[in-house]
Amino acid sequence: MPILTEEELQDIVNKENEAKAKLEQKDKELVQVYKEKRNIKSERKGLVISTAILGLLFLAMIFAVMFQPRLFGLNEEGSKIAEDEVVIKQSTIDDYQAKVLELEDKVSQYTNPLELKEFYAVQLGAFKKFNTPLSSDNFSIVHNANYKDFNLYTLGVFKTEEEAEKLRKVVSQLDFKDAFIGLYRDGERVEATY
Repeated sequence: MPILTEEELQDIVNKENEAKAKLEQKDKELVQVYKEKRNIKSERKGLVISTAILGLLFLAMIFAVMFQPRLFGLNEEGSKIAEDEVVIKQSTIDDYQAKVLELEDKVSQYTNPLELKEFYAVQLGAFKKFNTPLSSDNFSIVHNANYKDFNLYTLGVFKTEEEAEKLRKVVSQLDFKDAFIGLYRDGERVEATY
């Protein structure tokens, strides 16, 4: 098993701090996207209610025009609405729907790594006597897990094995020759690629 020098440990800590900063930035972006989505949903709800009210008023007006045209100063035939006119223009509704779909797509593409039930990570080592946490559990890219009577240390959270392989190659160049990729499900390693 390789031994870390103070300089190598400091490099790992620096990389972890950079990753924490990036994660905090992503979380802020996620909160902003959620706010935008909530605003769009609120606008959509208002649009639906307005459309329903205007639809009811439109139906009441048609009923009145058909059965009581004199209330509006119309002749017995009533008046015609052009085929391209509606209470709300269809292009406006289409624009709103396209905007909502676009924002929902953006929100669905981002996944908070802390919410993943299954992910790939690069395992740096398994130790029996060393079980010191390297950072806070909620904000770490270095994770501690247990397997039998070993303490496992993993680095990174990836959706695909290919992404994890890129980090494994870099870690191997840092003298972690035994590093390998593990598939983790609900915090337990279920598969390993050596």
